[in-house]
Amino acid sequence: MLDRHEAHENLNQKVRDTRDAAVSADRPVADREVPLPEVAAADTITDAVNMWLDGEASEADAREANDKAVQFWARVAKDTDTMRHVKAPAHLMANIMAALPGKAPLAD
Repeated sequence: MLDRHEAHENLNQKVRDTRDAAVSADRPVADREVPLPEVAAADTITDAVNMWLDGEASEADAREANDKAVQFWARVAKDTDTMRHVKAPAHLMANIMAALPGKAPLAD
């Protein structure tokens, strides 16, 4: 977020270093990761479901960790598979093509 995206080719190395040091000096050092027990427990549950989704664990293990999430992802998989097989009606393409102008308009 704080990366400088302007070109540095025209600046010498000393100017570049001082500009980047000024940016890092302004940022507080208070944003360090601190493990929280309740988050760690939630991560363990999430890890079990993610391992199941990746094919690394059984569905039974994932259901034991979080049955509601397994039901959700099973439903998503089922709905996605159903939508994958949905086809537009045959006459729809003809209607779309008929609505298009015969000649493309010129760009301004």
